Amino acid sequence: MRTQSFARLAVLVSAALMVTGCAADDADGHDGSTAPPLQLRLVTSTEAGACTAPPLTADGPGTACDLEGTTTYELAESLGVVTPTAVTRDAPAGAHAVGVEFDKADATTLKEVTSKAINEELALLLNGKVLSAATVHDPITTGTFIFGFGNASDADRAAALLGASSTS
Repeated sequence: MRTQSFARLAVLVSAALMVTGCAADDADGHDGSTAPPLQLRLVTSTEAGACTAPPLTADGPGTACDLEGTTTYELAESLGVVTPTAVTRDAPAGAHAVGVEFDKADATTLKEVTSKAINEELALLLNGKVLSAATVHDPITTGTFIFGFGNASDADRAAALLGASSTS
């Protein structure tokens, strides 16, 4: 199931933390990225099958679809919003991954949210739809992580949606 692999494998928080501790930021902590913001929410339940819910725009609990409209997510209230400062598709050979970096403020938000969400499923929403959801096994403390995907086309799509810089 391509859709479930995208939704389930999109963030391999526990296995794919990239420990770099650095980012190409300017003096204000941003690199000029045009990446869209990602909303953080705990998943309370999921159901496979056609989803027709409109994009989730309210901060309270609600229902959202994955990007393909094939999974319905029941979500808790918003835990915050983070905006990538850098997004890259240049992963190691053979990997279907997208690297994402955040400024210091958003790195702190990620650390706080993921520290409280251990063993819970955390969804990242893009424009009111679930970009990915995965169980948090370890807090994200570096402000950098890698989205892992089941195939190159899913990784390419996510990279494009997040405004990834060209690969090297």
